Amino acid sequence: MKTKFTTLFFLIISIHAVAQQRISGRIFGPRDPIAFATVSSPETGLQSYAAENGAFSLSVSGVGKVQIRVTAVGYRSLDTVVNSLSSDLLFRLQPLNLNLREVEVNFVRQPASSNSSLLFDRQAIEQAQAFSLTDILNNLPGKKMVPLDLQGPQNLTLRGNLDGAAASNNSMGIGIVVDGIVQTNNANMQSRNLGTFGASGSTLSDSRNSRRYDVTFGGIDLRDIPADNIESIEVIQGVAPVKYGDMTDGAVIINRQAGETPYQFAARFNGGSTNTSLSKGFKLKNKAGAININLNYLMSNDDPRDKMKAYSRLNGGAMWTSYFAKGLKNNLSVDLSEKFDNAKTDPDDERLRRTYSKARSIRIGNRTSYTFDHGYLKSLNFTIGIDRSYNESYADYYLNGSPRGMAGKDTTGTYEGFYIPGNYTAVDHIIGRPFNINSGLDLLSAFQIGKTVHTLSTGLSFSRASNGGTGVLADPNRPRLPNSGNKNERPYSFEFVPALVNIGAYVEDRFKISIFGKTLHTAAGLRLDFQNGFASFQPRINSNLELGNGLKANVAYGISSKAPTMAYRYPGPTYIDLPLIDYYTGDVRNSLYLVHTTRFVPDNSDLKPARSQQIELGMSLTKPFFTTSLNAYHKVNSRGFNTQQNYYPLAVPVYTAVPNGANKPGYVSAGRDTIWPGLTISEVGNLVSSSSSGIEWLVNTKKIPAIQTSFSFNSVFGYSTYRQSGDRSAIANEVFIREGRKGWYGVYEANKYDKWSVSSRLNSNTHIPKLGLVVSAILDVTWKDETKTLNSRLPIAYLDRYMVRYPIANFDPANSDYGHLAQSQAADSFASLPIPYANLSMRLSKEFRKRIRFSINAYNVLNVQPRYFDEATSTLYVFNDPISVGAELSFKF
Repeated sequence: MKTKFTTLFFLIISIHAVAQQRISGRIFGPRDPIAFATVSSPETGLQSYAAENGAFSLSVSGVGKVQIRVTAVGYRSLDTVVNSLSSDLLFRLQPLNLNLREVEVNFVRQPASSNSSLLFDRQAIEQAQAFSLTDILNNLPGKKMVPLDLQGPQNLTLRGNLDGAAASNNSMGIGIVVDGIVQTNNANMQSRNLGTFGASGSTLSDSRNSRRYDVTFGGIDLRDIPADNIESIEVIQGVAPVKYGDMTDGAVIINRQAGETPYQFAARFNGGSTNTSLSKGFKLKNKAGAININLNYLMSNDDPRDKMKAYSRLNGGAMWTSYFAKGLKNNLSVDLSEKFDNAKTDPDDERLRRTYSKARSIRIGNRTSYTFDHGYLKSLNFTIGIDRSYNESYADYYLNGSPRGMAGKDTTGTYEGFYIPGNYTAVDHIIGRPFNINSGLDLLSAFQIGKTVHTLSTGLSFSRASNGGTGVLADPNRPRLPNSGNKNERPYSFEFVPALVNIGAYVEDRFKISIFGKTLHTAAGLRLDFQNGFASFQPRINSNLELGNGLKANVAYGISSKAPTMAYRYPGPTYIDLPLIDYYTGDVRNSLYLVHTTRFVPDNSDLKPARSQQIELGMSLTKPFFTTSLNAYHKVNSRGFNTQQNYYPLAVPVYTAVPNGANKPGYVSAGRDTIWPGLTISEVGNLVSSSSSGIEWLVNTKKIPAIQTSFSFNSVFGYSTYRQSGDRSAIANEVFIREGRKGWYGVYEANKYDKWSVSSRLNSNTHIPKLGLVVSAILDVTWKDETKTLNSRLPIAYLDRYMVRYPIANFDPANSDYGHLAQSQAADSFASLPIPYANLSMRLSKEFRKRIRFSINAYNVLNVQPRYFDEATSTLYVFNDPISVGAELSFKF
């Protein structure tokens, strides 16, 4: 017993505040000191900021070699290794321009927050000639170069190649973090009734080209995020640190320009799209810091010849960076944005269709960071973001038909409805006012156990989403789809919908230890979130082991969760309107429409957060001439959100009309009920399950001096499966129901989807510093893309008229109770890429006097469009879009 207490005593006293060491020096540009530069230790997350004279002091843990990264707006980042006792260091940063000896125009794999992190610096962002964030992220492994398309929402998916509900959940599960503040889609409720239309059909679209206008059930529309004032982008494809919550499929971390910069003007042109931007960073007097101002405008026409469809976007903002006291830094940002996605009425369209989606928002964000002059406490960070938006979705459609009866009450019961004329302009109109608050508090500390130095991060997060919009403005006199499936819209206000509140806490330990002479770097943490009344425990770990000679092995494992959004959590009531008497005489004054309405109020209080579990294994090799990495992953997503159509047969009384001459007829009860068997309601549930496995291989070379060219290569293999939880049901043919068969509904296994694909990309970047010239060639090759759909045509159970379920162990087609429920369609179906195909795109950038840059890019520069004719289906497949050329002109002054 004494030995145990002695061991415990020595263990406790061995845990103590680590000795504080300081690295100090100054940061200069070519001539003058650089104010507000950031000096950080990527291994630990410790960081400091340079004063106006460029002087800095960074507190680090322990004694020995320390990796240091120095960054400043408008300058090339510097990565180096110094001694923890170093002082009077001098770091010189080079301004970003194409006359540098080396420029990085592609992303790099750089384990910043995670083993799977990919980093785009400012030079790579400028080289992309991006109209929006979409154009930059198309350079990720597994993505393809595509022609500019701004006419429909653009969502991002990571490590998953499925479509439909699985893709929507993947996109919704990606965290977008701008300047440390989460951008969320949780309060977006721009949809019609889910019970009537389901998730796939409830958002408004332009029926002429099937383009959807809102991203209610997916991630943030990346078209709305301009790229001109972005300084860096980190994409975490795999296991993210526990700091990031309410996400399942990775994160995109965006840092915008903050500090003194010259005037920067850019203009881009591509087909019918034009994008201009202007920004400037001012250094304020009296040590008041710096303020950055930016303005960005985009206009895109689908076809410049008729301008019937257009998308426009206006963004403006200011960011004030200040240092109130030693060690105290504050960033305050205010951003305004407005977008208008509009399809005008075509005078040649007999239905006179028109659709638009518009939004405007104001975002206020603040980040405060304080660095302690203390051996244990290192820094305290507090962030808060407030986002207030106005969303409006609208569609109208001219209908020309016969008069029809309509119901108008919003309660259950039998009553007299009314008749509407057959020719009118139907309107769908939805107004939302999303309001989001996101905040986080983080504390960084360091301590030592034995010889191991630990950097401990602890934090809290809070988010609240609400929507005070007018909601669905359904007009019963002008319904868009009258009596569709015996269902009609009613007005539904968002003003009284409860808010969503998510609270989280985390702790993470970063440390490095020596194992048999090899250094192991580890970041291990645990996150706890309370989402929609459910607690989610999320352990995550990222480790990499230095094996020597530039070789590293890495492993990561993590669990993450995503709360249901307001659109899933609080859909409006569904109304079923059953006509009992439809007695129309041609004159509404002496006609009778008797209707029974049943009101279904959904209760989604038991909707659980979506869940993701992922494991990664990888190797990387760094040599003087090249770097390469090979990563394998397996990700299982469960409890994803979707709607499922369920049958609800209703028994309603039978009434008989009583003619009354030239007057309005009366009605009497027939004394019996009848059952309506084919009524359905789409209900929300944790219905989506998917898994994704893959291998990512990346290679980057240094520049070959003889040809002034570097190369990069990536190849991605992905295999995904999608399963809809629950069963699929279908009603029997009316003939069999009339015959009195027992089985009214067949119950089948849900459809299953399997998909696998292989794609590669080869980049060549020719850079001639003396000319300020970069020429890039991007070759995308799609080797294989195959989807297999597994359909179950035999029922596993059946339901009778009273919805009583009877299991079927072995299907017998001769059974009179259920034999008629076998479905006739083919059991399985395949969609496979018939031939591999490639696409070559090119970019050229030329810089004049380090201030003027002209760039041009061409998608499918050879205009190659491979064709394949499938004789079995008489279908012609055409791969690649036609050539598309864009240009950019930018100034710095």
